[in-house]
Amino acid sequence: MGVLKAYRFKIYPDAEQKQFFIRTFGCVRFTYNHLLMHRKQNGDSKLTPASLKRDYPFLKETDSLALANAQRNLDKAFRRYYSGQSGFPNLKNKSNMWQSYTTNNQKHTIYFVEGKLKLPKLKSLIEVNLHREMKGEIKSATISAKNTEEFYVSILCIEEVEKLEKTHRDIEIRYCPKQLVHFTEGSCPISFNQEKLLGRIKQAKRTLRLRAKVAKKRKVLLADAKNYQKQKKKMNQLLVQRKDKKDDFINQLSYFLVVNFDCILVQEKIPKTFETMQQEFTSNDWQQFLSKLRYKSEWYGKKLIIR
Repeated sequence: MGVLKAYRFKIYPDAEQKQFFIRTFGCVRFTYNHLLMHRKQNGDSKLTPASLKRDYPFLKETDSLALANAQRNLDKAFRRYYSGQSGFPNLKNKSNMWQSYTTNNQKHTIYFVEGKLKLPKLKSLIEVNLHREMKGEIKSATISAKNTEEFYVSILCIEEVEKLEKTHRDIEIRYCPKQLVHFTEGSCPISFNQEKLLGRIKQAKRTLRLRAKVAKKRKVLLADAKNYQKQKKKMNQLLVQRKDKKDDFINQLSYFLVVNFDCILVQEKIPKTFETMQQEFTSNDWQQFLSKLRYKSEWYGKKLIIR
């Protein structure tokens, strides 16, 4: 069965590549906002990226597929709004922590060469931390950046997935605030412990507060306080580590369940007694876990019952 699978890798662009990405983020944001304002003022979707290029020639220098995807994303946002799934689309903000754009693979325009990534409109190859093997046909690539410092690529592929062998075993699970999943029989087979990392985060927060106090005493703005900014960067790196470790655990656990059981019965609702407790895993983590269980169960021919 052909399924869509996404792979996310950290990339290490050089100075010229970074500038290209930053310009593309800006052009995509500019296109999205202009199309949105036109719809608000005129009530139609006649304005297109192609017509915008006539009035704003600098848009011709960027990836045309990225601009086309900005329009598709706006169309999707309006469909969600009209169906009652979300609010009215908002303008894109330059000050957002995360910026991104998506481009499509057309006639082999996105590919890897000796572990390096080739993207449309970029002649040079990009260094990638290719920590997982990809299979299948590349459909698109989304470049994202956090504070224009950390850069990532998400590759969407079409892959053939074979059904897993039947185990003739069933299991019932429910939410657990400490280990995410409570097994009705036995304990969680995959360990998860972030005590050391949480200790480092706690210490980093304490140091960050101290640096802020020092800057205040010296009457220096936090944006100009070098020691504060260095510590803030360390703090953000630790938070990213925490998120990545949790995401990896969720992936491992969801895959373990579909490999080892033919039928997975889930009690979806979180008991109110857990809502006020200190939680290692939140309700959002639980919903992310269920989402992975849904598509992995479908991929590998297993049965998932959520009640």
